[in-house]
Amino acid sequence: MRQSTFLALLLVSLWTSLIAFALYSFDAHLHYRELTWAIPIGLVLIITHMVNMTIYFKVRGNKPYSWDKYKKRHDSLEEFSERKKI
Repeated sequence: MRQSTFLALLLVSLWTSLIAFALYSFDAHLHYRELTWAIPIGLVLIITHMVNMTIYFKVRGNKPYSWDKYKKRHDSLEEFSERKKI
């Protein structure tokens, strides 16, 4: 699959929204303080996070996001010091 950060974030957002809607439909937001609800809700949230990571890395790949291509090239500290003396 193409390595697209936008596509990965879109799929993660859709999955998370689906789970949020399901939890809301089951009134989890009203019963989260009850132990019999809290444990399953916690498990659902952990599983959701694990699936989010799996989706992201399957779509994006194992290569980390590179910020360097968006940074401007800056001089080294030595070059900056020498320029300042002049």
